[in-house]
Amino acid sequence: MGIYQQILQSKPIVSNNNPEQLELLLSGLVIKENNYLQVKNPIYQAVFNTQWVEQQLNNLRPYRIKFEAWLKDGTDSHLLTGLQLQEALAWAENKQLSDSDYRFLNASQQLTQQSTERDLVRISTEKEKAQFALYAVQEANRLIIVARHNAQKKVKQLRIPKSWIGIVAIAVFSLTIFLRQTGALQGLELTTLDLYFQQRPVVSCNRLTIITIDESDIQNLGQFPISDRILARSLNKLIDYQPRVIGLNLYRDLPIPPGETELQQLFTATHNLIGIEKVVGAKIPPPPALAKSDAYGYASANRVGFADQIFDHDGTIRRALLSIRNHQNVERSFALRLALKYLQAENIKPQPVTNPTSAIKLGKAILVPFQGNDGSYVRADAGGYQILINYRSTLDRFTHYSLSQLLANKIPNQAIRDRIILIGSTADTTSDLSPTPFSTWQPGKQMAWVTIHANIISQLLSAAINGREMLHPVSEGIEWLCILISAVVGSYLSWRRRMFWIGATSLILILVTIIFLTYLTFLQGLWLPVMPMAIAFTVAAILVAIVTQRQLATMQLKETIRQLNSISQEQPTVNKVAFELLKQGENQKNQELIEQLLS
Repeated sequence: MGIYQQILQSKPIVSNNNPEQLELLLSGLVIKENNYLQVKNPIYQAVFNTQWVEQQLNNLRPYRIKFEAWLKDGTDSHLLTGLQLQEALAWAENKQLSDSDYRFLNASQQLTQQSTERDLVRISTEKEKAQFALYAVQEANRLIIVARHNAQKKVKQLRIPKSWIGIVAIAVFSLTIFLRQTGALQGLELTTLDLYFQQRPVVSCNRLTIITIDESDIQNLGQFPISDRILARSLNKLIDYQPRVIGLNLYRDLPIPPGETELQQLFTATHNLIGIEKVVGAKIPPPPALAKSDAYGYASANRVGFADQIFDHDGTIRRALLSIRNHQNVERSFALRLALKYLQAENIKPQPVTNPTSAIKLGKAILVPFQGNDGSYVRADAGGYQILINYRSTLDRFTHYSLSQLLANKIPNQAIRDRIILIGSTADTTSDLSPTPFSTWQPGKQMAWVTIHANIISQLLSAAINGREMLHPVSEGIEWLCILISAVVGSYLSWRRRMFWIGATSLILILVTIIFLTYLTFLQGLWLPVMPMAIAFTVAAILVAIVTQRQLATMQLKETIRQLNSISQEQPTVNKVAFELLKQGENQKNQELIEQLLS
């Protein structure tokens, strides 16, 4: 129709045999003459004229409905846009349309152009907003970094108030004392004491020798307990060496034939022989001959001592029971009997001391009875007259020989003459073994009772003759003062040191110093509360570090807000964005603090 319309308008149309021209030729309306398309005849030209073509084109118009609506009211809502406009323009190309068509299509194009321009303006505006927002965020982040750096630099020179030292120290001191009074620290303190015993230098004792009955002796003799005859032979050999006193750490209430008569006669005739009995719990009487006066008139009370000792809650023997009151009589322990018998030759006798009450002066030593809350103990059984055992060492550090060596005359004279001689079993197959401080960390390593008695005797002799300090705790007031000072020192050092590694190193060095000093005082016989001191020092240091960290963090946050507000106040938008970003990086509590400070 477009090609035919141009032919009617006398426009030369060159024949090129394209599909549209071929369809037009086949319709019969036109013919080809001289390579140009012409209307076939005047009749066709008159019938199928320009008006007829316009009518047909109007029917073929793709936008007819919107076009007719636009002609009626002229509103822009009927104009073409997007793909419809593009299709309409493509259809109108090379066609002769009415003025109304061209006005409609031009109006549609103008509307599309205006919409495009508005979109470009909107996109440009949004781009500018996005660029400004990006700038605001970047600038806000930069200002936050600057503000935090300035705040950190300023707060670095500050410290929390000194009052925190006292607050934390008193709180930690009170908590430590509370734990100690409840007994929560008792096991830890006693374990530390055991460790000190294990690490102490060897203390020699040349006043005492132990004759052991070990596994090899039992195998050689073929029995245990050993017979009265073997025991009598052993005692006779000892007597020939002229010891100052002999302690028989073997229960002998019943005869073990053969040789019972011989042994009983020996018991009666030997005035410097002391046997044992058991008076606590299931009682075991002493040897009958020792329970009577001997040939020299010594009463049995001077020739028998009880072997009972005190066990701590963990089954360890750390205290020596020296005497107990049995009805109207005061009975003395086996170890005390031997020590007093030895000290008679030194002209040393126990004497009462009025201050402190119940203390006893023994030569150069003052024996102060154990109280239930001494040292780390909490409500311990303080019955009888007890003292803390200041252990010297295990059996291998004492002068000792086996029963077989004694019977074979293989013991040098100087190892027995004028000494205390203890006879007792050390064999693992017997039940005469108990845990001691040397058993801590080594549960299977127990000490024979004869060695325990040897430690008690050695302690008493060294204190009475040489003035060596007995092991005793400090008063409760001094203990509390030591714990308080440790808490104050820990708090102060943690408050003083700002660098973590320097502070941690200093605290460790001080803690090691505390342990070392308490160990030195232990060697001098003074038992300080080492673990409560170490705990108070460490906990106080940690708490002050935590308080310091939190307080300085709050101070730094406040200073950061002040710095940020100062450097961003000339840029309100950046200022607002900066504080929003700052809040996002903080916890709920700090967010509330920021809101409060800003308001």
